[in-house]
Order: sequence, then C-alpha cells, then structure tokens
Amino acid sequence: MAVNNLLPVDIASGDLIRLARTSPLHYTSSGQLGNGAAAKGPSFEDALLKAMDGVNAYQTENTSLVQQMLVDPDSVDAHDVTLAMSRANMSLNIARTVLDRVVRAWRDLINTR
Repeated sequence: MAVNNLLPVDIASGDLIRLARTSPLHYTSSGQLGNGAAAKGPSFEDALLKAMDGVNAYQTENTSLVQQMLVDPDSVDAHDVTLAMSRANMSLNIARTVLDRVVRAWRDLINTR
C-alpha cells in the first residue's frame, strides 16, 4: 500500500515532508534563539522515512510469502504466512495512527497561533 493512502484526504504528502524538513527552534549555548542548524542527531524526516521503509519491508515480505504460497504451497508454512500478514497489518495500522496524530498535532499547533 502506498504512503499516500495513509494520509488524510485534505493533506498532501508534500505538506508532510515540508513539515518534517522544518528545523525546530532551540536556544544556543550563548542563550540566543537558534534555527536548529547546529543540532546533531537524526531529523524528524529521517525517522519518518525510516519508519515508512520498515512498513514497506513488512508489506513486501507479506506479498512475497503469499505469492510463494500460491505458487508452491509446500515450500512455505501457513503459520509463517499468517504471522507475516499480521505483522504487515499491525505495522500499517501503527503508521496510520502515528501519521494521523502528527497531522492532528500540526493542526492544533496552527490553530493555537
């Protein structure tokens, strides 16, 4: 399933990526408000994309196991297929929930200004 299907209808994936690329404001060591350019560590965009890659990996594994079971039923255990389907479904539901909460938090942030 594509990432765009996880997003609510009224927000585009480009808006979410632009949201992820905005650097958070923080105070520098001198007490001045900085733009986050000196902050170390993974960005929100990197974490989100890594999580989406994980969801995609589970979906791909599920698809390949189901196809293998249809082509050669004796080569794969039905238990493994069931576990792969459950893992893919759970990861997709978690991703959908997280993205929904990110969008809801963004809307709450915008509405409080």
